[in-house]
This record gives sequence, C-alpha cells and structure tokens, in this order.
Amino acid sequence: MKFIVSILAILILLLNCEGQKEEEVKVALTYNHEQMRQRSIRTPIVVSKHTIDVKDYNYKHIYDSTELDSSTLTGTVEVPVNVNLEVEYKNYTLEQPQIHYESGISSPFIVTHSSPPTTTVTISVAINPDYPVQETETVDNETTECTENCIVDNSTIVDNVTYTDNATWSDNFTYNTKPTQNQKTVWENFWDNISISDNWSYVSVGHINDVTFSCDNKSIVTQIITQIQNDNTTNWNTICDNVTWVTGGCGQGIELKATVENNRTGDCRCATISDNTTTIRPAINNKNWGGVGKSCSASSQTLQVILKR
Repeated sequence: MKFIVSILAILILLLNCEGQKEEEVKVALTYNHEQMRQRSIRTPIVVSKHTIDVKDYNYKHIYDSTELDSSTLTGTVEVPVNVNLEVEYKNYTLEQPQIHYESGISSPFIVTHSSPPTTTVTISVAINPDYPVQETETVDNETTECTENCIVDNSTIVDNVTYTDNATWSDNFTYNTKPTQNQKTVWENFWDNISISDNWSYVSVGHINDVTFSCDNKSIVTQIITQIQNDNTTNWNTICDNVTWVTGGCGQGIELKATVENNRTGDCRCATISDNTTTIRPAINNKNWGGVGKSCSASSQTLQVILKR
C-alpha cells in the first residue's frame, strides 16, 4: 500500500469568555500513515467521510467536533483559548460507515490570543487493524460481495490411499484475542522444519478431527510447501480437486487458505461465516487470525494443518 501525505485545513473559531471577543485562527493538520508493512488490498478502499474531535488533552472532554468537507478537507470548530488541546482524526468508508478505517491523535497544543494566525498540528494516522476487508468476487466484469448461496459441498479425503507418516500443526485461538508471539513462532517453525525431499503427498486444513479441505496431489502439495517456504509475501494460488489453495503474507507472516470460491484468491481478506473457506494466519498480529468460515473476529476454535506422505 502506498502511503499518502495529505493536508487538512481546519478553521477554528476561538472563544474568549473575557469580553466575548472572537478571533479566527487557521489550524493546518498534516497526517502521515504509520510506516508499517501493509498488505496490498486489490479492491480499492475509498474514504467517504473525515471527522475531527477537538478534546481537552488532560480530561479528554470533547469541546467540538465536525465532519470535514470531502473535497477541501476543511471544517470549522469552536475551542477555548489557553487550554491544553488535542485533535483526534478519523475517516470512514462507504462499505463500513460505522467502523473507522484510519485514525490518529495529535500531540497536545495550546492556542492563545497571541498565537500566530496559522498553527500546524501533526497527526500520525494508522490503519485500524480491526477494519474488516471483505473478500469480493467478480461476475461478468462487475465486483460484488458474496452474501448468500456461497456454500458448496466440501471436498472429501480419498479413503483408499495409505499414508506412512504425517506432520501436524494445531493451535487454539480465542475470539477477539490476537495470537501470542509463541503461537506465531510455532506456526512459522512448523513450515521451516518441513522438507520437500520428504515427498509429502497430502495436505489438509480444518478443525481437529474435522477436515474441511484436503489435497492428495503430490505435485500440488509440493508447490504449496515450496511457495510458503520461499515467498511469504506474494499472493499465490493453485487448484486441487476443485479447491483453491492460497498462500501469501498477512500482518507479519504466512497465511494459508483453502476455498471452493474459485475467484476468491486474494490473501489477507475477511471471509464471511457463510463462505466455504478455511483461513489460517496466526502471525497477523491482531484478532483476525482466521477460522473455518468467518476469518475476521471469528469464534474461538482449534485450527489444524496435516501433511502426510
């Protein structure tokens, strides 16, 4: 994601209780995205609303709020003079009008009657890690969100194949709780310790004793392992028995996803509860660690990956 520097020009009307004197001071707000690695989102996010709250820095009381003009990014608020203030900025999208997409809070500042006509307040703006990025599907060159009739029967394991050995990863994840550093390390070590030369011929994902998707094509299983080990950032996918297997990077590490929604090949996305999709990403560094079906803010569950040969 490219980081953009924008300027917000906010016209603040200063109130002076002594003599009811009014003065106008322009306050320019400069905001910069936090410089962290973010995954590229292939469906563009369009910000439709910008808001600011002018607060008392010490007690967090809001003196005034306004929605900025979308074309000029300007607005007018009334604030007291000689008070320690801070400005909180948030923006929202059409897709999620109730959940802010980006936000930031300025350092404290004071405006007095002797302040210069223009005061610059800098706000570092970061993307909300809990903002749901919905996965989309393309139909007849139009992009629509899959909300119903998305369930397709799961793939089944071939019963007449005999496997001599296996490697298993599994971990417990809790609703609304980000994975621990140890969970991230265990996930990464599992893949680091797998050797292609061991001729793995089967992979499955799902819950313990409840496989949701599997692939028993040795060539494809080798491709999946190789891609995870050699490139944990590039969005990559392949198909095995009508199931799309997706690898890529999300947050600070590897994501593995299996889905029967063949046009849903993006990584680091939020699947809905009705989607026939299993997503595993313990290294995301927030509460959207994946799950069977819903993959953002999912219910508590145990996830598992099995490799066999």
